[in-house]
Amino acid sequence: MSVFQAESLVSEKLVTDAQHLGGHFSTWIQEQVLTIDTAVQLAVVLIAFVLALILRNPVNTVFSHLADQGARFKLVTQWREPLARFFSPVVLMFLAFVLLNAAQVGLAAYEYPTVLARGAGSLAGAFVVIRLISGFIAEPFWARNLARLAWLVAALNIFGWLQPVLEFLNKPILPKINAGGEVQFSVLVGLQGLLLAVVLLWVANRMSGLLRTRVEKLPSLTPSVQLLLSKAIQITLMTIAVLIVLSSLKVPLGSLALLGGALSFGIGFGLQRIFANLISGVILLMDRSIKPGDVIEVDNTYGRVSSLGLRYTSVETRDRKEHLIPNESFITGNVVNWSFTDPIIRIKRKIGIAYHSDVRKAIDLAIEATKSVDRVLDSPKVVCQLNEFGDSAVVLEVRFWIRDSHNGVANVSSKVLLAIWDSFNENGIEFPFPQRDVNLSAQKPLQVQMVSDAKSVKPSAKETS
Repeated sequence: MSVFQAESLVSEKLVTDAQHLGGHFSTWIQEQVLTIDTAVQLAVVLIAFVLALILRNPVNTVFSHLADQGARFKLVTQWREPLARFFSPVVLMFLAFVLLNAAQVGLAAYEYPTVLARGAGSLAGAFVVIRLISGFIAEPFWARNLARLAWLVAALNIFGWLQPVLEFLNKPILPKINAGGEVQFSVLVGLQGLLLAVVLLWVANRMSGLLRTRVEKLPSLTPSVQLLLSKAIQITLMTIAVLIVLSSLKVPLGSLALLGGALSFGIGFGLQRIFANLISGVILLMDRSIKPGDVIEVDNTYGRVSSLGLRYTSVETRDRKEHLIPNESFITGNVVNWSFTDPIIRIKRKIGIAYHSDVRKAIDLAIEATKSVDRVLDSPKVVCQLNEFGDSAVVLEVRFWIRDSHNGVANVSSKVLLAIWDSFNENGIEFPFPQRDVNLSAQKPLQVQMVSDAKSVKPSAKETS
């Protein structure tokens, strides 16, 4: 057989196989697709989407009417627009999802296949879930991965693999014993617990934020008490969420006593500083010795308390740097609170004038110059006193008061000293130079030594005398 004949036979075989394959595909199309069952499913799916399109506007009208009726409640008014923004785009697909699931029940009741209805319902449900996730979750990582999970579940449901996959994941992999008997742990149980934990912790975080906003608006509570209540509410909600998750996983809560003992052991050794900071934070919040807005000085740090937490306190300095100081430092160290009971503080600055200057006139000029600075208070009064007689100057001390120490102390002191400088120069008050008196004894004459370029010449006894 020649090469040409072999190639001809191969070509004929390929053509024959293609014809057979086309015939089988055509037969499958006629038997599986172009059937009454498929037509019924397509008609049901189309009717479901048409009904969803018809019902969308009435449903939106009903929700708007309910929102108007509840507008007298402040909480409803606050959440009206966010909920409308999140749910309005998914009303159509949500109605289609509900109607398609109802259509599946109807088709199954009359023994019709439900493949198309199930696939369309899965896609509609995945669309609803993904739009809600992208609306509620601002974090791109979680939104992206949860959207992928929704598409994966929809694809498994479309091909009819969802139930077998769930049964496979529900197989026990880690048995455990509790007081009621043996409890099996599976991958599905772990995934359900993880999903429940994410949802409950997110809900607890949002609820704590709402309650914190409500607490901060109570005028009868001080900022420290408001912060303490906010932290207590947040910790309580988080604890409840964790307990619900553990209960859903059928974890015996009595076994947590062992975890508590291990935690106590860790606190006694490795976590004692962290635990000390937490206890110190609670003490600071309760005794209100330091609160947000106070101007403090601790560990060579001067600034304004911007926030007070359970572990650390944020102190913002004048150069806009935030120092995160552990709470333990405020309990065990020396802290200067410039605005503990009264925001008004006194600043003292010393001034030296020459001895031949008019001291009384200088005192009056210093007082007037200090009063001219805008941040200096008129009451209590500015005072200037004679402090001491120094070696080179008469030392005066000017004392003035300010209310806004959080805006800085060095800058207002500089303005006061500069105003005094200008006033003294205009009125002939002199600032002294350092003065020293040198006394020469006649009994011990000085020795003068002349040094030439070539060599030193030592003076004779007559010259020195």
